[in-house]
Amino acid sequence: MTALLAVLSLTGCGSTPEPDTAARPKASPTSSPARDFDAHDCRALLERNYEADNVYDASSDAECASLSQDQYAEIVGTVIKGHKDDIVQDATNEVTWDVAWAATNKKQQGVVCERLAEDGAVLVGQEMMENADEPTGDEIKMVQYFLEKKC
Repeated sequence: MTALLAVLSLTGCGSTPEPDTAARPKASPTSSPARDFDAHDCRALLERNYEADNVYDASSDAECASLSQDQYAEIVGTVIKGHKDDIVQDATNEVTWDVAWAATNKKQQGVVCERLAEDGAVLVGQEMMENADEPTGDEIKMVQYFLEKKC
């Protein structure tokens, strides 16, 4: 809006000139002024991203952009350390799932992929849990892994 008023005043279409920016009142509490983010905001963003399985380099996101590369790397390390048990367990599961997939013949792999594409990982994983003698609780994660990495 301010840019529009400035353009209009420069072209002679505005009725009053734009006031000096120093004389402008501070933004009211109802407006959304730019927020200063700190290391705590960046860590919270990284934690939310991890929990949502949306891990990416967030160093240029508003919450992390003001941090130095060293500060950002330290926060990333802290988040990873906080989830190391989960990360190791996921890696262990994936190795096991890779071995099981490799031991399955190509025709059966095709059937699995078709079923996953048709019904989705959640339904197939739930059926596996219901039919397993000893469900692990990771069946949905496993078939989601197959769908994303193997099919």
